[in-house]
Amino acid sequence: MVEDEDRELLLDGTEDEGDEEPVQPTGWRVANNLFSSFFTSISTILFPTWSEQASGMTTYLYSMTNSLLGTFPQDEDQSTENLEHNGKTCIMVVGKSGTGKTTLLNIYTGAKQEVSSQAMGVTNDTVMIEDTLHEHAPVWFDNPGWSDPGGRSDSKVFKDYLRKMQDEQVSNLKAVVWCVPSFCRNVSDLKGEAKFIDQFTVEEEAGNIWSNVIIVAMGKTHATVELDCQGARNAARELRGYAEPTCLGWGLATPDIVEEVSPRVRIEKFRELTTEEIRERMEEAIKKLPPPVQVLFSNQRCKACGQTGDPRLMEDKCHRRKKPAHHGELVQRFSKLVTGATLAVGAVAATVIFGVCMATGIGELSLIAFPILMTPGGTMAGHRLLNTASGAFKINDKIWSCCGAAEVGGKECTYICDLCGVKWGKGEPCVFIRNPDNNLREQISSHEVVNKDHELVPADQLDENLD
Repeated sequence: MVEDEDRELLLDGTEDEGDEEPVQPTGWRVANNLFSSFFTSISTILFPTWSEQASGMTTYLYSMTNSLLGTFPQDEDQSTENLEHNGKTCIMVVGKSGTGKTTLLNIYTGAKQEVSSQAMGVTNDTVMIEDTLHEHAPVWFDNPGWSDPGGRSDSKVFKDYLRKMQDEQVSNLKAVVWCVPSFCRNVSDLKGEAKFIDQFTVEEEAGNIWSNVIIVAMGKTHATVELDCQGARNAARELRGYAEPTCLGWGLATPDIVEEVSPRVRIEKFRELTTEEIRERMEEAIKKLPPPVQVLFSNQRCKACGQTGDPRLMEDKCHRRKKPAHHGELVQRFSKLVTGATLAVGAVAATVIFGVCMATGIGELSLIAFPILMTPGGTMAGHRLLNTASGAFKINDKIWSCCGAAEVGGKECTYICDLCGVKWGKGEPCVFIRNPDNNLREQISSHEVVNKDHELVPADQLDENLD
């Protein structure tokens, strides 16, 4: 005997469809609203005692125009097909590894992807699957899933989805099918997954994805589908309070269950479905979804670490903090070449003058010319010697090779990272800007986390330097 509370539940936990209201053309709908407001206002002003009658008449006229408008075809911009953006359309199946993502994909699309009977996924890379059971249907994307036993970090799994969309030039996302275990109601376990899903739409489109999310609770743990999906739905609403994802739930009926249990009891009480019934529920849910959302990719650059591309595809690492500095090295103010050449020229000139003076009988003049000619080279050599000396006779008068600024008192010409010393905007990032998940943490020996975002600018903007 099926219990009353179970009898009242449909498999997907949704209300009956009922009669759908006809979609009115936009222009007629606006005109109808304006006419109704105008009629009510005029009637109330001219005939105050007729306010109730005027209101009733307005309601009657409004219902009449609604009935007439229901016979008109939809506006072109109200059609799902016409609202879809240019480019391919896809459906993403996401969730933890081993939650039945690939099984569901196979049931809906007719694909024969390898699946595992244990709580361990077998899909190794993000794959695109054609739907062979539905005409003009979106392609499906599947990958190892979050908490991947193979060691991939959750962040990498999400980035692989986006990269696959880029590679396949798919820009429209019809649905995100979020597979969760029915026994998981802890929001903290699902919060990270919800954050990744939320990133499919950003900037002006931020949050729009949740109207196109279908939560599928695998199995039956609680009396209703809503309770089985409650953890995932709460995680979504913690990010976007208005989120109303579609909630479905079922278990895959075994041949024995199908043979021994009546369809009514099997579906309503045990919530066990055949592959055909699962496909029908998914078809119905996808049909009710709004038009696809666009997944837009931008080309930006992080001023701190130099990564370029869409911010969601950037590594979750960056440089720590910038500080003014020089990116060159301290060098002698007078190089060896210049010092040696100056000494050589002075020595040759002194020798020539000495010979001329001796030949003309004015040798005393050479004694005056010699120190004058040798002083420049000697000064340079002495400066170099004192710059490399130590103790009381040392001077600090070198210059920076990058900009020629003085060692002491010279203004810095650029920025560097205060941790690794690499020029700001260049080199390998040195700190995490997000806490690594368990899989990633196992792959690194030590790490530092700095809670910050990438410093994003257009990719073609010039580097920032100190003048």
